[in-house]
Amino acid sequence: MTFAGFLFRQAFVHPPQIPSDVTLKDRTVIITGANSGIGLEAARQCVQMKAKTVILAVRSSSKGEAAKKDILSTNPGSSTDVEVWLLDMESFESVLAFGERASKLPSLYIAMLNAGVFKFEWTTSPTSGIESSLQVNHLSTALLSLLLLPVLRKTATDTGHPTRLTITSSEVHMWTPFKEQKAEKILDRLNDKEFFGDYMDRYSVTKLVNLIFVKELASRVDGEKVVVNLINPGSVDTGLHRDGNKLIQTFDRVMGRTPDEGGRLLIDAAVVKGRGTHGLYLSEAKVTNMSAFVGSKEGEKVQKRIWDETIGCLRKHVPEGQLD
Repeated sequence: MTFAGFLFRQAFVHPPQIPSDVTLKDRTVIITGANSGIGLEAARQCVQMKAKTVILAVRSSSKGEAAKKDILSTNPGSSTDVEVWLLDMESFESVLAFGERASKLPSLYIAMLNAGVFKFEWTTSPTSGIESSLQVNHLSTALLSLLLLPVLRKTATDTGHPTRLTITSSEVHMWTPFKEQKAEKILDRLNDKEFFGDYMDRYSVTKLVNLIFVKELASRVDGEKVVVNLINPGSVDTGLHRDGNKLIQTFDRVMGRTPDEGGRLLIDAAVVKGRGTHGLYLSEAKVTNMSAFVGSKEGEKVQKRIWDETIGCLRKHVPEGQLD
């Protein structure tokens, strides 16, 4: 997809409304990054669809409670139980604790892994020492995906209906030259400050690496039990670039979709779309090709490398048996 095409779609292609007959009655939903932007609006829409429980996975309890209050204020009389659970994606320990708590849920029908960061300079996780974009956008997202799969599978078996694991991706995965693929170890190169380079490329690469990992994950998961898919919401005025320059912030305000539109696209992928999207990438509420590289012979080789490197990295930070 070209940048000109991206601009055209941003300006003229609007997300569809969620069908009025879609319901989440008796369903439990988890949404990460749920205190603002796309995650907040997706959570609001889940409440509107009468979900039994909506779990807001957030880093700050005060912001989570504010989001809960906001959601319920626009849904007066709702019987949905909106819960605030702490989750710091820069901490493997926090992700593990969240996964342990989620494993005790009676059921989990949908998990929307939406949390992400856009870093304009090199920063590292205070607990793991891993570069923040790599930690949040890929490694912690990968870990949480793996930790939630058992309860998602169990729910599918108990109910006879496939559950959903939807990861927020990005069109920018197509925009990187992905020089790191030439390194002996891709993740080690990404975690080397000397090679941090351009902030836009760093965001693009971490989104690409995670997309490739999720593609491999989907190939290992029975889509009749758990539908695993990826969603590109496009550019959305959410504050993702709040630490950046004025030009990017202005672009978001002028060309970005509204958080409500971004939330609808996330809901479309996680709730409306079905088994036919397993292992696939959606943009503008349609199944769309991933980058040419991802589908190439070389991309297939890199997919295996990224899977192995990711699991290897996680095993260094996760207690034995947690990823079995």
